Formats: sequence, structure tokens, C-alpha cells
Amino acid sequence: MQGMTIAVSGTEFTDADGVDGLIEMARSAQCDAVEFWYPKNAQKNGVDAALHKLARAGLRIACVSTPSQLYGPGEADGLPLLHEAITLAARAGSNRVNTYFGHAPVVDDKRAIAAYADALAPVLDHAATENVVVVLENEFDAFGWDPVGSDISRRPAALAALFARVDSPWFGLNFDAANFLCAAVSPARDALPLLLPWVRYAHVKDVRRASAKTPPDGWFRYTDHGRTYDTVPLGTGELDWPAMIGSLATSGYDGYLTLEPHCVPSILLAETAGAADHLRDVIKIHAPSRDDPEESSYHG
Repeated sequence: MQGMTIAVSGTEFTDADGVDGLIEMARSAQCDAVEFWYPKNAQKNGVDAALHKLARAGLRIACVSTPSQLYGPGEADGLPLLHEAITLAARAGSNRVNTYFGHAPVVDDKRAIAAYADALAPVLDHAATENVVVVLENEFDAFGWDPVGSDISRRPAALAALFARVDSPWFGLNFDAANFLCAAVSPARDALPLLLPWVRYAHVKDVRRASAKTPPDGWFRYTDHGRTYDTVPLGTGELDWPAMIGSLATSGYDGYLTLEPHCVPSILLAETAGAADHLRDVIKIHAPSRDDPEESSYHG
């Protein structure tokens, strides 16, 4: 794969939707890759039928994403799902599986990093046999599950310590800039420069600090530890995507940029199309393809 490639995420759909909407979303973005959310994107028709529909539509699987977590007050209950996803990704011809960190009643980054690394070890053994990279998505407390902020993925330095400890080619970061902003971290200044060596996948959306009583029509509002943010059309929020795309390009990243607008279904296709057009413009200027003679002359 030469240069960064746009994909769209199945997280925008419910268990009852199947993959028909995801196919339409990919068409609206004029892209040929999707992030397959397991199990929810397969709930309606089953895994076989869902994959068959995606293949018939000419769509690749950029990543198999799961709601799995490996850290918490008890045992790592996300292990079975993560192993299933690795097997599914290999079967579907994908080389990425997305997961989350988890949370506990107390903040103890050193203990959390050690516990997560131990739980992850057998997962990475499996991933290595299937040539699949496990990517950890940085999160904020979007659902009020982590009131103390124990999830280390909201802190770039702790994340870097985890990646350094695990030190595996089969483990990396799903860089979600908007999630960092919602965790009160500047993604361009304080997260990406530190974490660039481990970026293996990226989610793209835009957010801004809420300034009205309600979010813009059709968009979602999230609260993290008293701070409130609204999702907004790509390019209209607080995220400096040109700078971050440029940083990713300079580091040699040539993977997927997966759109997840987080808006209501009635505007999803139009907003996805607009986001894809905006992102292509940003890529053309700040991360021109090495294969395009016209664009390769860019020296910014």
C-alpha cells in the first residue's frame, strides 16, 4: 500500500443493521476498505454472509474492531473475543485487530501496564501466527465507566511506556486524535510526537468543546470528567488534521485513515462523503503519494 488509504468504520451501525449500510457508507466515501466491527456487524446475517456481501461489493477489511478490554478489577474477560477477532481477521485477509485497554477503581499506571502486558502476551503469540497486528485504541471516559481515569490510554506517556514494555511488532497504537482531545490532551502537540513510533492504524473524526446547550443538529455530545465535547463535520472542529497527517507522512505511516463521523443515520452518508473529500484534500497537500509525479514534488 503506497500512501495513506481512506476506510470507513462499522461502529456507526447497530447490531440490527448488518453490513448494507456500511457498504453504502464506503460508496459515499468512494473508498474500498471498511473497519468491520465484530460481533455487531455480523449479528444480523452471520459472519459468513456479512463477509460475502462485503467481498461482492469489492471491499477489503481494513481492521476487525472489537469491544474487548484486557484490564480491570477481575480477570481479562476480553481475551476470548480478541482471539476470535484475530482468527477472523486472518480469514478475511485483514492484518489489524482493534481493542481497548479497560479500567479499574484506582489509578495505578505501573500496575496497569504490567497487568495488561501479561494478559496480552498469549494474544500476541496468536497474532504472530496469523500475521495480524493488535492495535490499542486510546480512549477517554465516553460512557462514564472510568470516573477516576484509570485507563492509561488517555495518557500518552503511560501509553508509550506500555508499548516500550511489550516491544512487539504485533502490537501498536490505533491513534484516535479526537479521543485524545476529549481526554484533555493536545493530540498534535502532546500525543502524536511521543507515540509516532507505534502508530499502526488511525481513526479520523472531528470534535470541539461544547459551547451551546445542545450539540449541532445530527451530531453527538460526549462528556469526560466535566468537560463536554461535540462531534462536528471533519475540518470544522479543533483538531489540526493537516499537521497530524503531515507528521504521520513524515514518519513513514502508509496505513489506513478510518472515518467514523459519529453522527445520526440521516446525515451519515452525506457527512461521510464530505469528510472523505476533505481528508483527500489534506492528504494531497500534506502527504502526497510517492507514486504521483505531480504530487511527489511537494517539499513542505
